Amino acid sequence: MDKQMKEITESIWHRFKKLFILLLLIPVLTTVVAYFMASKAPSTSQATAKVKLGQAENSILNTPDSAKEYLTSEEFLRSVKGLNKDEEKAMKDKLQVVPETDTIITLSLMDEDKSKAKSQLKPVVKEFMKESNHQTEKWKTTLEDQIKKVEGTQVSGEGTIKKEEYLFDLKTRVLKVKEPKLLEKVDTTDMAGDPKRKAVLGLLVGLMLSASILLLPEIFKK
Repeated sequence: MDKQMKEITESIWHRFKKLFILLLLIPVLTTVVAYFMASKAPSTSQATAKVKLGQAENSILNTPDSAKEYLTSEEFLRSVKGLNKDEEKAMKDKLQVVPETDTIITLSLMDEDKSKAKSQLKPVVKEFMKESNHQTEKWKTTLEDQIKKVEGTQVSGEGTIKKEEYLFDLKTRVLKVKEPKLLEKVDTTDMAGDPKRKAVLGLLVGLMLSASILLLPEIFKK
């Protein structure tokens, strides 16, 4: 066994000396190539915003699914100020709506131009918040008007009990109305890979290739 190990060690050492330059060049080349490709790759920026959905019985924007359907609809995109016709069409595919919870969504889009990504998402978020606020305020006003109407109604006997029960129900429904909130304003992040990290990855790949060249012949040797 010791003799066999000695032979394997000597064989590996002999191969190492013979292929030293190649084994050294491989990780150097993979490192340089990885760094160069990462630095030359076109940078992409992602604009994101996080929204807590409003809650109102009459609203179509209470859930992530309904909000997504509305945000990507032609009707909504046409209402967004600051977008030209081409941007409206592209936005339907570019805009991503991801549910974080049952009431929180993240809106995002990507573009090679960092400022463009931000400038396109901002009006989308603004218009969505405007419409969502409108729906919640409209429903809240409807309930409050109904409360005033019921409070001004003159009743007696059993009608008084029913009146109080109805008022309690209306006031409870008012409390359940929640306005939408912009939890995180529109911000951008660079999505391109860090050249230094890519270089380290390239180095590791190169070292693995060199190790394979050095050791694999022994594994498959009869």
